Amino acid sequence: MKVKAALLSSALVAGLLVTGCQKAPKGQVIAIVNGDEISQAELNAEMQGVTIPDTANRDKLRREVLQRLVDRKLIVQKAREQGLDKTPEFVSQQRRLEENLLVSMLGQKIAATVPMPDDRDITQYIVDNPTQFGSRERLLLDQIQFQAPKDVRKLMMLKDAHSLDDIAAGVQKLGLAFSRGKGVIDTGRLDPQLTNVINKLPPGEPFVLPSNGQYIASVIVGRDSTPTPSPVAKQAAAEMVRRNELVAESRAQVARARSTAEIQYQPGFEPDKSAIKASQAKKEAEKK
Repeated sequence: MKVKAALLSSALVAGLLVTGCQKAPKGQVIAIVNGDEISQAELNAEMQGVTIPDTANRDKLRREVLQRLVDRKLIVQKAREQGLDKTPEFVSQQRRLEENLLVSMLGQKIAATVPMPDDRDITQYIVDNPTQFGSRERLLLDQIQFQAPKDVRKLMMLKDAHSLDDIAAGVQKLGLAFSRGKGVIDTGRLDPQLTNVINKLPPGEPFVLPSNGQYIASVIVGRDSTPTPSPVAKQAAAEMVRRNELVAESRAQVARARSTAEIQYQPGFEPDKSAIKASQAKKEAEKK
């Protein structure tokens, strides 16, 4: 009986020890799902993606969002039980997501180091890009919209089309369905270089631009002057100048990294050197 009592006592002590080792939600840990913790920070991040009406019961909504987090943890656990986190597809996508996150965080860090431009730079940008400000216009368009062919090189046959009717005939030859309609382009939202190209076209000359996997051929049939008010222009120009500086700094960092990096390619995957030279020549020409 003494031995049996001793064994029973040992079992009870062991049970108490195991129970004592189990984690309990406290502090910044607000829930535990089969050993996986959910922190207050996770819930706060999840709440940021939720639209909260002014009349909403925030405590109730927070509990609902927490339950969604719990459900997600359970689904993730099931996926891991089935070994989905060990598949090549998971590893590849996980790496891609991680790299995109790091790129985003580095971009935020760079943004914190680039100051807002001064008045001189802002004024100069407005002068250099009149189609976005003082000479801003709404271009009224006749348009033809059509699907992209499987081989986009076939669109080169449209380069000699000088009217929408010519475009329609060419698209029909390619066996593509199309529709006609009206459209509007705001030059304030276009790349100034593209606007300059469009403005140099002869009257009635069509231009073709890609749009969400399709193409749209347009002809300008009217123009409405819509100059940007001065206070708005200064704020918009400041943002654009700063954005350009951020892009320039990001590209400079990539260029510096490339200059010291050791990059090896499997035969057949090397970059097109002629394309690189053409790109470099274009950049040099833009600086002049």
